[in-house]
Amino acid sequence: MRYGCRAHDFGTHPAEEFAALLQERGYNAAQLAMPKAIAGITDQNAVTPAQLEEIRAAFTRHDIEITVLSCYRDLSNPDAEARLQAVEDVGRTLVMQRTLGAGAVGSESATRDLSEEEKAALRPLLADSVLRIVEKAARVGGVFALEPVFVHTLGTVEALRALIDQVADPVHFKVIFDPVNVLHAGAAARQAEFWPAWIETIGPRLAAVHVKDARFPPEGPRVPTALGEGQMDYTLIRAWLHADHPDAALLRDEVILPAAARDLAYMKAM
Repeated sequence: MRYGCRAHDFGTHPAEEFAALLQERGYNAAQLAMPKAIAGITDQNAVTPAQLEEIRAAFTRHDIEITVLSCYRDLSNPDAEARLQAVEDVGRTLVMQRTLGAGAVGSESATRDLSEEEKAALRPLLADSVLRIVEKAARVGGVFALEPVFVHTLGTVEALRALIDQVADPVHFKVIFDPVNVLHAGAAARQAEFWPAWIETIGPRLAAVHVKDARFPPEGPRVPTALGEGQMDYTLIRAWLHADHPDAALLRDEVILPAAARDLAYMKAM
């Protein structure tokens, strides 16, 4: 298995220095948002071939797999021009994915919390965006991975199932599974019932797993914790990964720096 993290939780560094830092910390995988992590890069669309090669070589030298190349955009933006620009940005990043040898280009479905009415209204726009992106992924030999988030356009297992059926491309369309991002206070106490539908729906389309933990108060936002100190129950997910995805990458998302070493040990124990 690969054990990684969201790279920019450790700040911004030159590529060689960053790859060495991650290796020293015990990781062998990463989710990489280049403008947030790599010194000298401020615009995803302006990354040069020389910068890509520098990143590829450094991460290869230190055995850090770029599991997910981040290009988080609002793919359900009701502003047509902004949404199509977001689709174009992801398309450019799919070409970079091949150069870097990354596993997938990842995005969420929105960039702000939405009401249930907004989610329903924006799902057709999300589907249009994803179909355009996956068509580009098929042309360039890339992989696009979408991350469901409860408060975004794609937030329920039913919405994910419908989108998977509509896209109908298991080769170029995958899922980043962040259990904490789809869990909510109403389901936190009944996780044995909650996770089987997600596991069945994602099935072979898993691109990576975001590993984190939190407490879910009845009112208010979730409270992040070190792994094993919140309400997240990985029992069923762990069994699924061992059975069906033994080579899956586990990526610590939202790293709590003082707990980083302890959290990595927790992931390896999974």
